[in-house]
Amino acid sequence: MDERDQFAMQLLLLALEYPLIAVALAVVLILTLILGYILVFYVIPGMLIRAGVRKLEDVTAPKDASGRRVRQTMGARFMGRGDIAPLASRGMARAAEESLGTTVMRTTWGMRLSTVVLGGAAVAALLFMDMGLDPQVALFVKPAVVGFGLLGLAHVFSFEMRYDRDVIISQSLIQFRREIAWRDLVDIRDEGNGVFRLTGADGKTMRVQKYLTGMSDFLTRAHGVIDGRGAFA
Repeated sequence: MDERDQFAMQLLLLALEYPLIAVALAVVLILTLILGYILVFYVIPGMLIRAGVRKLEDVTAPKDASGRRVRQTMGARFMGRGDIAPLASRGMARAAEESLGTTVMRTTWGMRLSTVVLGGAAVAALLFMDMGLDPQVALFVKPAVVGFGLLGLAHVFSFEMRYDRDVIISQSLIQFRREIAWRDLVDIRDEGNGVFRLTGADGKTMRVQKYLTGMSDFLTRAHGVIDGRGAFA
């Protein structure tokens, strides 16, 4: 009998002599293997994916001149509504238009392109794929979806936010004019889904597109006003 067989025999004798300890060690070994499997194949990959998602979200998020991001609303944090927009964020570095003392911010070319691509893909899938809809239902659903898609395109392509020394204004073809005076601005939050929410001292809110040209300059001024540093210069 070689050394390996002798060692195995000693283990067997110990297990027969102390059965409870042997069972406990076996359970610990099995649990260790299960936990190791979960860690290697689920936990670590999940952590790496989440870290990558957070990094991509941070890279594409609008920031002010100091690199400060807009804080998320509680609902956005709870629901995990972070925006990952490598395409929609393209064009934010472009300066906003200036006209007679008014700064005019429009949706970025990346936002417009991503809206066309995603909207076109959704409409094409509905029109050309067999969705299993009743023909009579499809007769109403498909035109309705196309109509909503066109409204979405009209909103994104026509949306603009403008501000001067005194007031911030937003509007589009399908959105009524909204405005908040700089002196009344008390908060700006990220709601997710490509939207910032501006809040006035009277509780009035204004939701604006997140991916606009000249956004960094606007956030720098907005944060300054809200923090009490920017005044209205």
